[in-house]
Amino acid sequence: MKQIFLDIVLLVLFLLIMSFQFLPKILHEVLGILMLSAIVFHLIGNRLWFSSLFIGKWYFIRSLSVMINCLLIINAVSIIATGMMISNHLFKEIFGIYLQRNIMVHQLHVSLPYFLLVLIGLHLGLHWPPLWHRFTNWNHWNLQSLKYRVGCYFMMALLIAGGIYGSFMNQIGDRLQLKHIFATAATKASLGMFILMLLSIIGLYAVVGFMIKRSTRHL
Repeated sequence: MKQIFLDIVLLVLFLLIMSFQFLPKILHEVLGILMLSAIVFHLIGNRLWFSSLFIGKWYFIRSLSVMINCLLIINAVSIIATGMMISNHLFKEIFGIYLQRNIMVHQLHVSLPYFLLVLIGLHLGLHWPPLWHRFTNWNHWNLQSLKYRVGCYFMMALLIAGGIYGSFMNQIGDRLQLKHIFATAATKASLGMFILMLLSIIGLYAVVGFMIKRSTRHL
C-alpha cells in the first residue's frame, strides 16, 4: 500500500512539474527536488528488483520491461540534473553561467519529460494485469459480465482517442525529435485540461504496453 501511495505521489509531482507554465518558477524547482526525493524512496522500496535481475531467464517481455525501467531512471535523473543546471533560484550559484544559458541543456530539460510520458505509459501497460486485478478485487467487479467487458473496451478506445488528441496538442512528435518549441496549443488550455491531456498520453502508451505484453506473453 505504501508503494502504491508513493507511485501516486510521483505521478502527481511529475504532472505538476510538467505544468510549469501555470506555476511560479521557484515552486517548479522545489517540486523537482521533491520528485528527486520520491524517486530515491521509490528505488529503495524496489531494491529487491535490482537483485532479482541476476535470477531467472531473460525472456522477451522481461528484457523489454527491464530496458524501460532503466530508461525511466536515466530519463528522470537527466531531467532533474538539467533542471539544476539551468536553475534560476535554488542552484543558481552552483552551476556556471555557461550551463545555465546552454541551449542544448535547456532543450533536453523541456523535451525529456515527453519521453518520460511515453515510458511511464509503457511501464504501466507492461505491469497492468496485476494492478488491474488489485483494483477490480477492491471494487468487487464481476470480470465475466458483458457490462464489464464493454466498459473495458470503451475505456481503451477513450484512452487511445484522448492520447492521440493530447499528442497532437502537445506536438509530441516534435518534442521527441528535440525540436525547439516555445508554446503549443496544449499550453494555452487550462491547468486541468493540460493535465488531463498528459494523463491521456500516458493512457495511450499504457494501452500500447498492455497490447505488447498480451501479444508476446509466450515469448
